[in-house]
Parts: sequence; C-alpha cells; structure tokens
Amino acid sequence: MMKMDTALSVVLQSTTLDALEATGSHDAIVIGAGAAGGLAAMLLAESGLRVLVLDAGLPRSRLQAPLRKLLGRLSSLLSTTEGLKFFPPALVPAARAGAMLLGKWRQPIQSQCMTWMMSPNSFVDDYDCPYVTPTDHPFLWVRVRMLGGRVAVPGHGRQYYRLGPDDFNPPDGLSPPWPLNPGELDPWYASVERRLKLSGMRDNIPGLSDSELTDYLTLTENEIELRDKILARWPSVRAVAGRYSPPLDSVERAAQTGRLQCRQGAIAHKVRVDNSGNVCGVVWIDHQSGRECESSAPLVFLCASALESTRILLLSHSRRGAEGLGTSSGSLGSYLMDHVLVSADGTGHFHSSTLGQRSNRCLYLPRFDAREANLPSYRRGYGVQVYEFAGPAGQTHFAALSFGEMIPRRENRVTVDPFRRDKWGIPILRIHCAYSDTEFACARDQTQGLRELAALAHVNITRINETPAPPGSSYHECGTARMGTDPSNSVLDPNNQCWDARGLYVTDGACFPSQGTQNPTLTILALTARACSHAVNNMPQGRLRRKGVPFIDK
Repeated sequence: MMKMDTALSVVLQSTTLDALEATGSHDAIVIGAGAAGGLAAMLLAESGLRVLVLDAGLPRSRLQAPLRKLLGRLSSLLSTTEGLKFFPPALVPAARAGAMLLGKWRQPIQSQCMTWMMSPNSFVDDYDCPYVTPTDHPFLWVRVRMLGGRVAVPGHGRQYYRLGPDDFNPPDGLSPPWPLNPGELDPWYASVERRLKLSGMRDNIPGLSDSELTDYLTLTENEIELRDKILARWPSVRAVAGRYSPPLDSVERAAQTGRLQCRQGAIAHKVRVDNSGNVCGVVWIDHQSGRECESSAPLVFLCASALESTRILLLSHSRRGAEGLGTSSGSLGSYLMDHVLVSADGTGHFHSSTLGQRSNRCLYLPRFDAREANLPSYRRGYGVQVYEFAGPAGQTHFAALSFGEMIPRRENRVTVDPFRRDKWGIPILRIHCAYSDTEFACARDQTQGLRELAALAHVNITRINETPAPPGSSYHECGTARMGTDPSNSVLDPNNQCWDARGLYVTDGACFPSQGTQNPTLTILALTARACSHAVNNMPQGRLRRKGVPFIDK
C-alpha cells in the first residue's frame, strides 16, 4: 500500500518559485519553522490568514553529500543503546572518536553540541555559516536549520517550565521588569501547554508555577529515593518531576488548513519596511537557485532564533533605523544572555528495574542555589536537572545539568561584521559575550552543588566542569532585541511588535529582557501565541479569510 502524503509534504512539494510568483502577496510571512515559527504559522493559518513560511533548512535529498550521509548514519548508531549493539564494546570509543574527527572537518562548532552525534546533518555547516568571536572569549553558537528547529533534534531535553513573578520583575534591579502585568502570560502558558499535551506533576511549590498537564506522572523508585534524600539533607529544596513533551507538529497542522505555503532553503536576508514605517515584505536567498527573491505581506513574524533574528534586524533598514530596525533605541544587538552551564556525569547503583533508556524524563531542582538556610531570599541563581538512565553492558549512568542565570549587560552584544559574508553573500555576526565575576561565582557554587548531589546519591563522578562551559553552550541564548515599554531603550513593544516597523513581530528568545533559570522554550511559545492574537485582532477589517474562527484554545 502506498503511503499517503501528509499535508505538509504536499505543501513542500508545491511551494515552488513559480507557485510563489503566481500567488503574489500573502497575509503573513513567518521566518523560521522552529518552535516559535511553527506555532506562529499554525495559529495564523488557523485564524484564516494565508501564510508563507520561509525556512533556511534544506530538504533531505538522495543526492546529499555521501560523506555527511555516512557520518549521520554512523553517529546515530553510536548515540543510541540499540545502535551500540552493532559495535563490539571495545571499538565504541574509537568509533565515536572517529565520528567526532570527521564532524570537526566541516562542523568544528556544531560538533561540540551534546546532541550533535544523534543527528549531525540537522546542524549547519560551520564553513558555510561562519561567525566571529574574540579568541579569548569564545561563544558556542549552535544552529539547526530544519523544520522543527532545535527541539526536533533527537536528544534535546524538551523541558518546559513557566517563569515566575520574580523572573518577570527581578527584585534586585539588575535588569528591567518585563512589560507584562502580573499573571498576564498565564492564559497563554496554559493554552500552549494544552497544545503540547505536557507531561509532569502538579507541585504547588514557591518559585515554580504549576502548568496545565495532560499526562500526570508518578515518580519512579529511583526518583523517590533521590527526592527523599535531598529533602532530608536540604529541607527547603523540593525535587519535582521534569515537565516535558514531544515537539508540537505545528507546521503540519498549519498545512492542514489549506492556507500554508512553505519554502525550504529560503535564507532570509532582510525585512522590507515602507515609507510609513509599516512592514511590507521579506528579501530572501533561494538556496536551490541562488536567486534573490522577495515576498510581500503586511504582517511578518521573525522567529529565526535569537541571534539570527537580530542579524536580520541589523541588516534591515527604514527611515527611522538607517543602521537596522530597532537601532534607534541603542539596544539592538545588546544584552546577550545564555544560561551558565555546569554539568556532571557519573555512575551509580540505581534500581535497574525502573531505569529506562536515555529520555526526556528528569528530576528537577528549581532553585538549588537556595538549598542552605543562610542564603539571601533572592539572588540570580540556578536550577539542576538530574537524569538517571541505563547504558550498555549493564552500566547505569547519572547526569546532572545545572543552568545558572546570566545578568543581561550591554557589553555582551552582537554586531554585523563589515567584511565577512556567509555562503549566500549575507554579512555575518561578530559575537562578544563574556561571564562577569557574578557568573563565575555562580558557576563555582554550581560545581560544588553537583558534587554534593553526587555524594548524596552515592555516584562516582567521571566528569564535571571545574569552570563553566563557554557562553552559548546551554543553547538557551536570549536577548539582543529586548521588549519594553519605551522605544528609547527597547527594540520591541509590550506585544513583541517592533517599534520601528509596525506589523513586524519578534517572538523568539531575542525578545527576552532577562532570562530566569528555566528553559526558555515555553515562554517563547506563550509570547508567540499572545503576539499572534494581537496581530490578528489588530488587522484591518476584511483581512481574515474566514469569520468565526476561534483564534486559540484559551
């Protein structure tokens, strides 16, 4: 029996350059088909708009470079327990080292990502997509160009946590409050969580807002044992089940509306703005033909990932922003953040009957920095995610990831390099991001905290960071196009709309004024849903293709 084509596969095959030319203008263009862009495409299409998605990822091809195809297959086998069965145990370290060596040939940056081995062909080619950093302050910019974005890469943690009141309005005054009223994002969080069918537990603990759950978890024997040990050692620490979900198949759902076109291999270059300050389209490079193309729409959602979105803003111009959309505020490109990453691996004696394979399930310690009673009631801190899983040859493994909050500072910034360009002739970014003494002090406590956790769990540590991984290593980069209430010091208004270009919304991590200690994806999705509602409800009368379409499940 022939496999039925999905709605998305039909859309991808039919979105040719000729078809786009025949279509003419769209109601909305979405740049990027990752978590934020996919959700925007789905919600806007469900609301009756004709949507064009421009995604830089290349379609899979039988003509894919043989070496990269072989490397992808080899790496996938070496990264899963099932795949390891094909290799004699003694050869596994050498095979992994060989795969890494091959990967560094074209992907010296991307191959440093902890999930690169599982799907190397999902990541960009570093020689095609370069960037510049100071030699003494490296930044690890991990980029995935494919439908679904980074959350679709196997091995991604897919952890979803809400920010809390102190995250939106930091009491220490080291960063501005978010331009949101208390509780304003809650209904959007809930709507997205229902779409995700989130797994987790209701915990009712301070500092970690509960989520709308579809799948209610119970702790395993291992998790209960570790939770009880933690509570006995540190009575103020509540270890909870991590909240996770598979990626939302949002682009497919957008395609099912019949109002989607999606072009892969479309590398966005700049956003067009008319003389009245309204967005009017996007200029992009078609990878397949090498042509510069332009698509028109009165509404654009820029969701290319934090630094890619800011690069596009820096390369876009208007009467108000001759050096880029948002540069009139002096904030565009500044206040780059990434979580301070400290991690540890080890082996222990766990109840093997309750150990699974490597998965998204973890035990989460929201504010492990506050484990001792004599610590101040608030400071920028860190959380810890603890994973226990079965490995080959009867081994059991312990892995802990600690994410510390980085304070946004103006000197941590990105700019456009005046000389170098990427494979498509687009100017590349210069990235300057360095930890302050505050972040280094946090990292020292993170290392100590992980050692204490390992000792409590009777884990033999085999690897631990003595210094934090370079910025970018958490893959949670945020900031550089912050939202705010004043166009003189922010790039976006409280609805994520660019002050310098009406109809242009930026809803990925670029918009964050500060970061919290939680994974940013859930907040990115909630902001995207909220911005879509604002965009649709403020479109001129008659623009919606259908009436009576519920915008979002609230």
